[in-house]
Amino acid sequence: MGFISNIAGTLSDSINSELNDQFLESFRTDSLGQNLLVKRGYRQNANGRNQGNSEIISAGSKILVPEGTYALMIDNGQVVDCVTTPGLYTWENSSSGSVLSGGVKSAIGDAFDRFRFAGEVTKSQRIYFVNGLEILDQTCNEYLNVPYPDPFYGNLYFKFRITFSFRIVDPTKFFRCTGKETTVYDYMGSPYKPKQPFLEVQDHMEEALNLCATRDKIPFPVLISNKSKLKDAVNEAVSKVWFEKRGMIVESIALTDLTLDAASRARVEQFDSAKLFADDPNALKALIALGVTDAMKAAGANPAGAVGGIAGFGMAGSFAGNITIPDPAVSAQSVTGPESCPYCGSPLNSQAPLEHCPACNADIRSYY
Repeated sequence: MGFISNIAGTLSDSINSELNDQFLESFRTDSLGQNLLVKRGYRQNANGRNQGNSEIISAGSKILVPEGTYALMIDNGQVVDCVTTPGLYTWENSSSGSVLSGGVKSAIGDAFDRFRFAGEVTKSQRIYFVNGLEILDQTCNEYLNVPYPDPFYGNLYFKFRITFSFRIVDPTKFFRCTGKETTVYDYMGSPYKPKQPFLEVQDHMEEALNLCATRDKIPFPVLISNKSKLKDAVNEAVSKVWFEKRGMIVESIALTDLTLDAASRARVEQFDSAKLFADDPNALKALIALGVTDAMKAAGANPAGAVGGIAGFGMAGSFAGNITIPDPAVSAQSVTGPESCPYCGSPLNSQAPLEHCPACNADIRSYY
């Protein structure tokens, strides 16, 4: 009788536990915010928590997906569906039916399936919510030292820190990498101890900066202001390990505390000065005037005597006075061309280049 009683009790428990699981549930979550990346959804109904097993979701149950959140449906360990837009959804592809939604045959079959396993649940269905918001302020206290092959200044060397934000764009890939409830700290670490995904962005910064310099031709002075191109370069550099493997992208990035080393700073200042004087003759004249002023001060302080200093200054001044700075406007007007038309011989008195002879209208552009 003991054996028969055990069978009867097990069958009764199996049917009761299966019927308890037939109440239709609702699943919802608040926004995951800036701290949670993956959260398991727990069911609710009008009378509070369902009295059935937490591993069973009845067909017809409702899932409410808020803004900035994805929902994953896990049935027997497999991702069977994914929701990427907010709204109210119905669980229909569950392997467990519901008496309340008409799945009587499936429910009774599941009860006898549990009977074979001594009343234990043989299925697992879960809802996981994945954060779809932009996760801000990912930073590290460590400085990076990276060369920058500037298209104008040559190789520059500077150090900086990075601050970036990221977003999960493929929740299925991301969940397959985690497989459980996950916080931002669990995944990215802290500013003092970053974890692998953060370190991968750091390791690819040199590659991203090389793309900015060699492909996009971004000079160093405007690098920080070209945040969109910098972000695209970083995503391109880390795409194989971030997007293709984890379903993540860098949403925005900033270089903070950027400092050139002494040699690079001197080169930038030298090139900027040379470019200024080449583009603006008045700036070069002002530089010469400053040099003359400094020379007069040095002559007055000459230990050999002011008379000797002034004499030397006069020689330098006469030399500087013979320097002629070409006027770009005048140079642009000086054009070498024929004095007369090669076709009709008419004189060409214009100093500007002509396209046609005023007399015969012949095309003479090739003679300039």
